[in-house]
Amino acid sequence: MATDHALPIIYVRHGETDWNAQGLIQGSIDTELNAKGHAQAQAVAALLATHRSDWTRFEIIVSPQLRARQTAEHIVRALGREIDGLEPHVRELGFGIWEGKPFWELKDSPVYPADPEGRFFWRPEGGESYEDGVARVNTWRASLTRPTLVISHGAVGRCLMGAVAGLGPREIVGLPTPQGAYCRLENGRIAWFDGVNDPA
Repeated sequence: MATDHALPIIYVRHGETDWNAQGLIQGSIDTELNAKGHAQAQAVAALLATHRSDWTRFEIIVSPQLRARQTAEHIVRALGREIDGLEPHVRELGFGIWEGKPFWELKDSPVYPADPEGRFFWRPEGGESYEDGVARVNTWRASLTRPTLVISHGAVGRCLMGAVAGLGPREIVGLPTPQGAYCRLENGRIAWFDGVNDPA
């Protein structure tokens, strides 16, 4: 069945990890939530649970990476649900040889494009570009037949938001991906919520 791109998607970024706090590039490396990250996951789970009946028809899809699965555990517990599937298409972008290194080192490197559009197309050695990520999430979106709640990551979340909203390269790389909040993606619109009906 072909997907209906008007189907709503609820996107949640995983909670904080120690690597987030230290400014280290995670990418494909498995890291776990820290205490703050668990608290953020619990907060967004409680927020979603205030509208529990709204999500009964939503499929719950999760990146296979540990930090996303740990975040999802809080959410499904609050919703009285189970994870419907682990989806490799929504795993974090791979940063190749830069994984484990601090972001400041990457940003100071001459290989890293200075302009946002260049960063969209830049592919780190052994890794993926934002362009690759958009293609990946669009492949996943083409398989959707139900409204979906997806627990995923920051960079690939930008790809997802940009794909739904039809944004260009410069806009995609600058999209915010707060933790402890959720994002509703529908009909080309991006809306963040960090309180009951309060846009973040």
